[in-house]
Amino acid sequence: MPSQARLGLTETQFLIQEQGEVQVWLKSSQKEDQCLCDAAELVVRGQGYGTDDEAAREGERWRDVISRAFARIHLAADFADRKPSGILTTAGEAWMGELFGHPVRGAVPGVTVFEDQQDLRFVSVPAAEGCRRPSEDWNRRVLTQAAQLHDPLAAPERLAFDLYSGSFFQVSADSRLLMLTMAIETLLDPQPRSNVAQAHVNAMIEATETNPDLTPAERSSLRGSLQWLQDESIGQAGRRLARTLEPRKYDGRPPAAFFTRCYEMRSALTHGHVPRPDHREVGLLAASLELFVADLLAGRLLVELPD
Repeated sequence: MPSQARLGLTETQFLIQEQGEVQVWLKSSQKEDQCLCDAAELVVRGQGYGTDDEAAREGERWRDVISRAFARIHLAADFADRKPSGILTTAGEAWMGELFGHPVRGAVPGVTVFEDQQDLRFVSVPAAEGCRRPSEDWNRRVLTQAAQLHDPLAAPERLAFDLYSGSFFQVSADSRLLMLTMAIETLLDPQPRSNVAQAHVNAMIEATETNPDLTPAERSSLRGSLQWLQDESIGQAGRRLARTLEPRKYDGRPPAAFFTRCYEMRSALTHGHVPRPDHREVGLLAASLELFVADLLAGRLLVELPD
């Protein structure tokens, strides 16, 4: 649950459905006796299913039920399947089961199907976290050189730096990649297309204006869209900006090709691509995109103090 919201139920468990042997209930995943209104982490438990496949299908269905219900009461939930997480191996489960004296399963994001066992416990393994510290000498050199250059940020660069910095506070790789591509977009300066291309666009605008079969609303909408075509696309402007970082490479790609791949991923995330992009690839791209945006914002320091 988000830090600013909780479920408004005072019991420790809420039975959502009971049909024959099948029961589905909502409970805290942290403490057995914790009230739902105090729980930051919840779990939907279901039992009474005959097969793994049936349980898996029902698990996905109940995820959707909870999502619909939470939307109606203006709550949110992070199902954590786009977050980094640790993994408890089968051997680790057996070792911990012997250590604690009861069966243990590794808690993984999403729907988990398991055979019901008495005193079964779920154990979550946090993802490893690191802290990067540039060397003391590098810090001193960069800060001293930046003071000497005194190269102020333009307004778009200042906004881009805010977005770049904000990405470091996002837990999911999806959010980081989206904020970083937004930072790049603020730095773009689309240039006019060639005279031939502009003349072609103007001809389409004129044809739209003189078409008697179009309604005024359609004519206005099409005219606005066509006028955008007078300038180069976001992709073209982004690749042109990216080439200023050559001959560096990001994720093994030349800058322009790397930008294209990131922007394709951004489109897949924002336009409802199904299935959703693999979160591991998103994470790898986001990590390299941090360096890419930082290099764009470094200005003359990137030349004065090369890697």
